[in-house]
Amino acid sequence: MDEILNIYERLDGRTTLDDFKAKVDEKVATMGGLCDEATAALLVAQELGADTPVTKIKDIAPDNSNVTFACRVVSISDVREFSRSDGSAGRVANIAVGDETGTIRVSLWDELADLISEIEVGEHLQIGGYAKAGYAGTTEVSVGRTGHIDVIEPSHEIEISIKSHPITDLCAGMVDVNVTGQVLDVSDIRTFTRRDGSNSTGSVGNVTIGDETGKIRATLWDDKTEMLGELNVGDSIKITGGYTRENNYDGAIEIQIGDQGTIEKSDETVNYTEDITPLSDIGLDETCTVVGYVTGLDETREITRNDGKVSRVTNIYISDETGKTRLRVALWGKHADMPLDIGDKIQIIDCYAKSGWKSEIELGAGWKSSVRVI
Repeated sequence: MDEILNIYERLDGRTTLDDFKAKVDEKVATMGGLCDEATAALLVAQELGADTPVTKIKDIAPDNSNVTFACRVVSISDVREFSRSDGSAGRVANIAVGDETGTIRVSLWDELADLISEIEVGEHLQIGGYAKAGYAGTTEVSVGRTGHIDVIEPSHEIEISIKSHPITDLCAGMVDVNVTGQVLDVSDIRTFTRRDGSNSTGSVGNVTIGDETGKIRATLWDDKTEMLGELNVGDSIKITGGYTRENNYDGAIEIQIGDQGTIEKSDETVNYTEDITPLSDIGLDETCTVVGYVTGLDETREITRNDGKVSRVTNIYISDETGKTRLRVALWGKHADMPLDIGDKIQIIDCYAKSGWKSEIELGAGWKSSVRVI
């Protein structure tokens, strides 16, 4: 037994003694009596990376080549199929993992991609793979036929250090974006036909979140949109593994949440205060948030756009508390059908100011805006 303990100690806490003994017994049974307990222990220790230096995630770099490290699972993607340049089919799945020094993305290729069905968020893994340069200056680990990934029971729980980004620090081209924010607005889910020739249908939706530093819109794709039905204004949510890009419409920075990203409710309290622009201070060609009292309502009408689609619009008038400043507001789409009465106090988030009738400032509330009675 002393020999078994000596072999176990070479694992340097990668797994518990009970788990190690169980794997040794399993190895003896698998070998059908072809090896004794000590030999089986050596084989198991080798499979678990005994005598192989364990790297911390913060120290993994593209020039590390082969690395072995212990970690916990942060998020899991679906398996994606693709065609190689030689015409053969391949599969890949990605997991985000972390330790007390940081997080990193791990790609599992071909038959190893099937392992994600056996992996759960929060599990401890030991991974052996190839470190390489990833997207936008990041490092990732690729696990193929020469690599390994094992579920382990370490002697102590690995604490995960996930860097959370303040919203104001986000810029285009960032990956592995982690943000905690308060839900400010939740969109409807829209369906579309993909342009990749498959004629398959996808879904997309948005949630606007804010923290102490600012606000941003996050876009959810396909299965991730199911989460939108569970969100309410005021909820706190945590986004992990997103990436940022500029919106094609107005160049605003957005968070994209695809296969590799996760979104979940959070118990963390996040404070966000909307910056309200007084009606008298609004300038042309600026996006702003306003509060005012409804002092006029026009009829809703339908307009045929240049692309042939029909849109609904209602013009209303809002005034400030003094009654000295009164502006016309065009409510488009779903906002046009919002039930409003004279005297209602409303908040319009992210409306756009432009020159209207007789060069007076007019506000527009469209698909990026939210309107509510307060």
